[in-house]
Amino acid sequence: MEVTKIGYKFITKRRTITEADIILFAGLTGDMHPAHLDEIYSKSSIFGKRVSHGFLTLSLLQGLLAQHEIINNIVALLGVNNVKFKSPVFIGDTIWSECEIVDSRESKGKSGNYVVNIHCVGKKQDNTEILEYDIIELMKL
Repeated sequence: MEVTKIGYKFITKRRTITEADIILFAGLTGDMHPAHLDEIYSKSSIFGKRVSHGFLTLSLLQGLLAQHEIINNIVALLGVNNVKFKSPVFIGDTIWSECEIVDSRESKGKSGNYVVNIHCVGKKQDNTEILEYDIIELMKL
């Protein structure tokens, strides 16, 4: 099946969240919320321990998508829509996405390119859904 066709499904590689990921992301973005960085604060939070930034998790899932062979057809990221954070992600959790092409249309620009909506559901090791989101990509055949 062609990767621009509706119904094409794939699963990304997996990745385990580390403390270094959280610290580096906090430094890059300036998001120093104690839920991510302060063990004492986090113990009394609703999560009970330090939690990954939501946008860190989304960014890592997008990076995993970019490691899939579908990357050979991607020309440009056009958008990220309908992001739903469904469950917390902690240090030591292993994450991945299960994705499906849910919409595809020929681009109005250069012939042979398609605007493709990839619906992804991020999961972690116990199969809990952690994120649901749509990635809009400009793709070539």
